[in-house]
Amino acid sequence: MGGMMKAKAWLVGAVFVPVLILAGCAIWEELVPPDAAPEVQATVGELETTIWLTWNPVERAETYSVFRAEDEGGPYTYIGETPYTAYQDEVGMEDTGRWYWYKVRACNTSGCGPDSAPVRGYAGKPPAPTNVEARVENSAADEIVITWDPVPGATAYDVVRDRAENGTFDHLVAQVPTNYAEDKTATPGLVYWYKVRARNQWGFGPLSEGDSACLPPCAP
Repeated sequence: MGGMMKAKAWLVGAVFVPVLILAGCAIWEELVPPDAAPEVQATVGELETTIWLTWNPVERAETYSVFRAEDEGGPYTYIGETPYTAYQDEVGMEDTGRWYWYKVRACNTSGCGPDSAPVRGYAGKPPAPTNVEARVENSAADEIVITWDPVPGATAYDVVRDRAENGTFDHLVAQVPTNYAEDKTATPGLVYWYKVRARNQWGFGPLSEGDSACLPPCAP
């Protein structure tokens, strides 16, 4: 009869490698790089000076390489490696309230798998809101509506106004929990500029870019 054949899995580093034992001889199967990308999450203001990244474990991964960029499109720079499914990026007090984008790759001794989808996070106070819009809903309206994109991790917003685009913006219009506010104190015929700042447990972030509106009748 032919030699006995057994299948076993040996632990090499942190990866089980299938081994075929034939007639007392071990035949190793080739270790291939991970073929899946991690699904990454990043904290948004939960920690004051640190962004915490977590992801799911990837089959055949021994380590994970972490990359960071200031914009979603990159360029992404390598910032570290870990054998765990979490990574702590200490950005420091000087960079709180600043968006950072991240990608992660699963790797082993044979190579690395594909990059994860980019995710963004920030530490400390929230970044400035974007896409602020001030408008009058219709010609009969008696208020100016202000909207903006929500800031992840923000718990409230301050809406402020000024008559000048480059003014001090020290007139508080509203404090709201969502990305919508109304100014019912605007005088018809006057142009007002509006800005928004987000707030969380660490305090207020910076003011947004401004936008203007006027209750009719307005000068051409």
